[in-house]
Amino acid sequence: MQIQWYRAAVKIVAFSMLAIVVMAAVGYYQQRDLPKDTAPPLEGKTINGNLLNLKEMATHGPVLIYFWGSWCPYCRIVSPKISELAREYQVLGIAMRSGDEDEVEKYMLRHNLKFPTINDPVGRISSRWGIKVTPTMIIVGSDGKIAWTTSGATTKLGLKLRMELTE
Repeated sequence: MQIQWYRAAVKIVAFSMLAIVVMAAVGYYQQRDLPKDTAPPLEGKTINGNLLNLKEMATHGPVLIYFWGSWCPYCRIVSPKISELAREYQVLGIAMRSGDEDEVEKYMLRHNLKFPTINDPVGRISSRWGIKVTPTMIIVGSDGKIAWTTSGATTKLGLKLRMELTE
């Protein structure tokens, strides 16, 4: 009986280690083209008509840049968390290939999303930033350097901690 438990435990540990290695490899692959040091320039007009400039925003503290799409199933889970974070922190959303500004605005209203968003209808901004998957979150510190990057589903607490740890 003990031998069966031992074999089962070894299989579980081996499978878990393999899963961790595979997930790390996939994450690395997805984020391979993201900027690593200084954030590229990012400025534009939000769907509400306000002009935003990342460099200027960063002088007031860290900025969470959120690349998302209305077509992205994980974004439906993450976007409300980002909207909540936007009450306390600087957030700049980039709506990737989600239609024209009216479509993005309607989507955000329908889902009660309240963070400034620049529309990226053909993916020019996203391409300059090396974005391969959505959602992707990049935290830029007040020095203009990239402090954190993450892709896929994440927690509000995890993002909040990263924002607090960034100067």
